Amino acid sequence: MPAATSRASEEPTVSVRKLLAATNRPTELPRWEVTYGSQATGWTVIGWIEEHRLRGALNPFFFAVGVHPQSGRHVRLEGNIDFDDRVNVIADFHQDPMTSRQHLGLSEYR
Repeated sequence: MPAATSRASEEPTVSVRKLLAATNRPTELPRWEVTYGSQATGWTVIGWIEEHRLRGALNPFFFAVGVHPQSGRHVRLEGNIDFDDRVNVIADFHQDPMTSRQHLGLSEYR
């Protein structure tokens, strides 16, 4: 019988949870908190996802905001209609900030 794995050896994962509304306004759009860690090591907030309704668009857009792992600065990464992809963008930014150029302050349209 294999030895039981302890919670201390649990691999860190990315978790997403919907935040409660800050106000009672019916027009307030949802936000999600993205965390990284495990039960054994604790959870660290690595970013947020904000839903926006763009005029003329059928689907909602999700904008990723990442927390820079070294400076702690909040960086708006990018928007897309794919929620899961926004979670992956935040996780990638947490692992390696160079995966997103937004935090460098450089324009991609030079």
